[in-house]
Amino acid sequence: MKESKLVKSLIATIAVIAFSVPAIASADQLQGRSEKVAYSDLNVEKEAGAQTLYRRLQLAAKRVCGVESIKNAGGIREVSRQQHCFKDTMDKAVAKIDNATLTEIHEG
Repeated sequence: MKESKLVKSLIATIAVIAFSVPAIASADQLQGRSEKVAYSDLNVEKEAGAQTLYRRLQLAAKRVCGVESIKNAGGIREVSRQQHCFKDTMDKAVAKIDNATLTEIHEG
């Protein structure tokens, strides 16, 4: 039950973050971008489970924020926006989950 609340909170956090990136991105670029990150199959109190969750969060944040290379992004300005979005998304998602092991990995 508690993990279900955490998953819902994480989804809401990622959705809010995706819509609050800097004004460089237009509204139509961000519309509808959110990602569910399931982890009810993991024991996040253990290092291995927290590492797996962290990788899942990274992949979801990359997809939501559109993290790409400079070559594919169209310029440094867009790459900067993507990187800012990614960092902010990860910071907020890890804080929202509020798990010591996951936080330690993130701050690593």
